[in-house]
Amino acid sequence: MVKVALVDDSVILRSALKNVLESSGFQVVLEAGSSQELFGLLEKSKAELILLDVFFPTENGLDILARLKRTAPDVKVLLVTGMRQETILAEAQRLGADGVLYKPFDTDDLLTAIERLK
Repeated sequence: MVKVALVDDSVILRSALKNVLESSGFQVVLEAGSSQELFGLLEKSKAELILLDVFFPTENGLDILARLKRTAPDVKVLLVTGMRQETILAEAQRLGADGVLYKPFDTDDLLTAIERLK
């Protein structure tokens, strides 16, 4: 069972993702609305995969990604964004993102993206 962390400032989206993932056999071990919450709980959670939003009101998901790849390089990171900008994709790849999922997405898109990372 893959252990997943959800990092998004939207409580509603985190809740919906948690329901989908848990009903599909994944274990959501961490939910965070900011990098402070994420890094405060990451080591204890033993997350293997992080779904990370790119845009937060007060921070940048790409900066969080860079920090994740320095502190937890073995954890897979799937970026989630509503912006289809080549600059975001290029920067995500440069920083070591394991995949990018564009909003809006459906359950099949999410599960397919995760399966590719296993």
